[in-house]
Amino acid sequence: MPAPRVLVVLDTLSTWSRGILRGIAHVAHGQGWTLLHYNPNADLEWLARAWPVDAAVLGPSTSGPWPEQLKRCVAVSVNADRSAEGIASVCIDEEKVAELAFSHLVARGFRSLTTFSFDDSPFAVLRERQFRRCAAQAGLDLAPGWWAEGLTPPRTEEHPTAIGAWLTGLPRPCGVFACCDAWAGVVARYARESGLRIPEDLALVGVDNDAIECEIVAPPLSSVSVPWRSVGEKAAELVLHGLRGKPIDGKLVRIAPLDVVTRRSSDTFAVEDPLVSTAIAWIHEHAGRRITVPMVARAVAATRQRLERGFRRALGRTVMQEARRAHVERARRMLSTTDLPLREVAKQSGFTNAALLSVAFAREVGSPPGAYRRRARGVDADDG
Repeated sequence: MPAPRVLVVLDTLSTWSRGILRGIAHVAHGQGWTLLHYNPNADLEWLARAWPVDAAVLGPSTSGPWPEQLKRCVAVSVNADRSAEGIASVCIDEEKVAELAFSHLVARGFRSLTTFSFDDSPFAVLRERQFRRCAAQAGLDLAPGWWAEGLTPPRTEEHPTAIGAWLTGLPRPCGVFACCDAWAGVVARYARESGLRIPEDLALVGVDNDAIECEIVAPPLSSVSVPWRSVGEKAAELVLHGLRGKPIDGKLVRIAPLDVVTRRSSDTFAVEDPLVSTAIAWIHEHAGRRITVPMVARAVAATRQRLERGFRRALGRTVMQEARRAHVERARRMLSTTDLPLREVAKQSGFTNAALLSVAFAREVGSPPGAYRRRARGVDADDG
């Protein structure tokens, strides 16, 4: 029996599309499929006639109707929900993306927040809506975004004036959630032109954790890390099920984002109480060792009671809860950037043993350290 032909229509220009392609290729090679890769500007009608395929995986740039020949084969949409059309779809959980960005900024003490997007792309609309929903549920002040959903954004020639005026009118300090890394870079550029400091005046978080986009921003950009390779692997798994005769039509799979990778653009704490601010800085500086409340109190020359009251008032959590967050944050960085065994990660992130790290990590992050490392390494591979 000849190897199944699988058509994949995606560009190779962005981190997300390259990650998806890697995931598809990983499964395809293991199954012995013949992959036919074309860019979104390809003539799908011609492709369907010239290269009869057994399955097709198409990205979001394929916005129009699919040729009937492709609809009749095993069909999967990636990064665009077309399940209502009866097409199996694999998408990012956009609400979870917004929730991670929101939690990251709030955990750092920001109470004034806003969002930034350039247009009403479906992913941007979903992310902004959920971010605003999170803020409303938390009773926090959400400043108006650069432009509101449903309105026509300013013309390109108006951008410098419009964005600059919007940024200077924001409350300070303010946490800004940009719906993708490229747009976060725009915010950073106009903030600098407007004399605003990042992260002191504006803490900035993007989405995708694109290494190039994040590192060319000054200061380097914090970003929600998205496991695009997992999206590709899951799409290929659906193709495999379809080729084996299992029903997949209309199935929708949402892939959760991984984490916020913290860089300088949000590496600050918006806390007015100088004692609490000093204590937070000390905790994170010493996150590689075991920390107790008396140690922190001695370091900042304050009573335990005064310190606990300050933390609850400023952050809504205790000193030890902040210490645990700092330990886990350090462990997350080590898990995603080193091959150290778990016991060594625990030792170097302030835990007495790997079991205690695992319990705290699962509580804070929502997954065991091993699973987190596997997913984080998969994300890193997408950037290769």
